Amino acid sequence: MQQHWLASLPIHGILKTEPLLRGVSNDVYKITTINGSYVLKHFRFDHPYGLNRDQEVEVQQTLFHYGIAPEILHYDATQGLLLQPYITQPDLAQDDLPITQKIQRLGEIAAHIHRLQVDVPVWSLRGRIQRYCEHLARYDAVRARYFQKELQQQRKLLDSFANNPVFCHNDLAFHHVYLTEPPTVIDWEYAGLGECYFDLANCIHVNQFDANQQQAFIHAYEGASGERIEIAYLERWLELSHLISQLWYELHHRLQHHTD
Repeated sequence: MQQHWLASLPIHGILKTEPLLRGVSNDVYKITTINGSYVLKHFRFDHPYGLNRDQEVEVQQTLFHYGIAPEILHYDATQGLLLQPYITQPDLAQDDLPITQKIQRLGEIAAHIHRLQVDVPVWSLRGRIQRYCEHLARYDAVRARYFQKELQQQRKLLDSFANNPVFCHNDLAFHHVYLTEPPTVIDWEYAGLGECYFDLANCIHVNQFDANQQQAFIHAYEGASGERIEIAYLERWLELSHLISQLWYELHHRLQHHTD
């Protein structure tokens, strides 16, 4: 952690700083003070991923008032810093709940997120993956062309994206959901109006659900949302989600290699 970051924060009596995560989009640190503990996020790789940090902060502030996201205590766009309270309760990945109950909670939370009314632009999924391919091509043109060809075969699905937009998290992993009351969800950088099937597919993919777990998750979502999920249609989105995830991680690997 850069020491000059600490001087700009609205906290005092710092006792300890420690890294929590060196992630794909953020470096995350825990700061312990005489008055409490905080999480400091330092943003990384915004441009290649098409991330809008100002929008992310605005969305999270709205979601805090809805009671589903942490409060933002400080945001410095120039240094790429965001400060929020440290959550002491476990997340769904850490908790000792049976996996069936974890999946049930996740399905309910996904349904709740899709009902939220948030003033945010509709995602352009096609625009995002085109950006990924363009940046990947700077490091590996052959792999970029491969993904462009594969994604071209998904053009009809991409054309249908967000025909009926709902608010989506788009990265709803177990470790992003904390068992506060009500639950707190973190890491909203990919949130926006989009396709609920894509959001559900991403959730299934990122949590590595097997067939039975996927079925349980969909049943939980249907029960909480009152919506029926077309499994065949979801399978198509799962295929696309897997392909985009491959592209995203290949780009990240090369960005990481060239910056570390």
